[in-house]
Amino acid sequence: MMEIEDVQIQLIDTPPLSKEHSQPELFDLIRSSDLILIVVDIQTNTFQQLEESLILLNRHKIIPKQSREKTIDERRIEFFPVMVVVNKDDDDKFDEDVKVFKELMETELPLVPISVLNKRNFVKLKNQIFECLGIIRIYSKPPGKEPDLTKPFILKKGNTVEELAGKVHHDFIHNLKTARVWGKNVFDGQMVGRDHVLFDKDIVELHL
Repeated sequence: MMEIEDVQIQLIDTPPLSKEHSQPELFDLIRSSDLILIVVDIQTNTFQQLEESLILLNRHKIIPKQSREKTIDERRIEFFPVMVVVNKDDDDKFDEDVKVFKELMETELPLVPISVLNKRNFVKLKNQIFECLGIIRIYSKPPGKEPDLTKPFILKKGNTVEELAGKVHHDFIHNLKTARVWGKNVFDGQMVGRDHVLFDKDIVELHL
């Protein structure tokens, strides 16, 4: 598990993508994910690793979401957000290699250089994962009580008060009358309807 502030993200370490050894079960596992991290080694055949990984995913109809506009035939294709994680950027002497790789990389995929050896850029990695997942944290506040800031509800960007209500309890969707929100684009405690769009770290008080 990777903790990003108050959110727990499950990381699944798969076997390397290889045309000789990749099993169908591996691609089924990849299809069940919310974000694909392609890990490459900046010290060994970096371009080849990335190219071969993308080709293998492509053969199994798994395409980066960032390439959707360039995809002509979308039949049976599944699109996923994809990040490139460049490992073994262990010190400053490899930074120039990472810069060149990023400039010459023939994709628009987001890229984060890290070092597993010394945990270099791990905070940057976490922030980029959170951004690529497209999620927001919403804190619930029972009427007349303080909000619970320890266990946020996780929603997608663009979700509304109604979708939060469904996360809290399925009965809330039908019985919800209004809500009060503290956060972005509202004044503290503003009354809003079920179609109000929420933002990261908003505090919401639901009224039935």
